[in-house]
Amino acid sequence: MIKVYVIGKPKTKFIKMGIEQYLKWNKKYDRIELVELPLSNDLNKITVEEYKNQDKMKLKKYFLPQVFKVVLDEKGKQLSSIDFANKIEKWRIGRKNISFFIGGPLGHHEYIKKNADFLLSISNMTFTHEMAVLLLLEQIYRAFKINNNEKYHY
Repeated sequence: MIKVYVIGKPKTKFIKMGIEQYLKWNKKYDRIELVELPLSNDLNKITVEEYKNQDKMKLKKYFLPQVFKVVLDEKGKQLSSIDFANKIEKWRIGRKNISFFIGGPLGHHEYIKKNADFLLSISNMTFTHEMAVLLLLEQIYRAFKINNNEKYHY
C-alpha cells in the first residue's frame, strides 16, 4: 500500500480531476490512499516556525517505523522516472507500505526531513503543493507501468 499525506486539500478543479484519475489508474497496481490534512493557522497570525511546527505535529504521528517514509522537499534527490520505479521496488523489500509526505506552502519542519528515509525532489522548479500531489501520483503510475514492463512513454 502507498499513502500520500498532504497538508492542505487541492482546490483547483483540473488538479482535483487529475488526482482522481491517477488514483483510479493506480488501483490496478496497488492500493493508493490520499490523506489530506488541514492547513495550519493563518500565517499572518503566527511565525513561519510556528506554522511549520503545526504541520510537523500533524505529520509526525504517521512516521511509523515499519513504513518507508519519503518526504518531498526542494533539496531532496531528483530521480529519473526509471530510477524512481527502481526505488519503489527497492523500498518495498521487507516492507508492505510506502508513505509520501507533501508539506504545506512553507515546506517541512526540520524534524520531518531528518526523520525521513528518503528526501525526494520532483523538480528544480517550484510547484504548489496541490500540483506536487498530481505530479507525484503521475510518477507513481509511471513507475508501476515501468515495473510491469508496460508501455507508457508515447
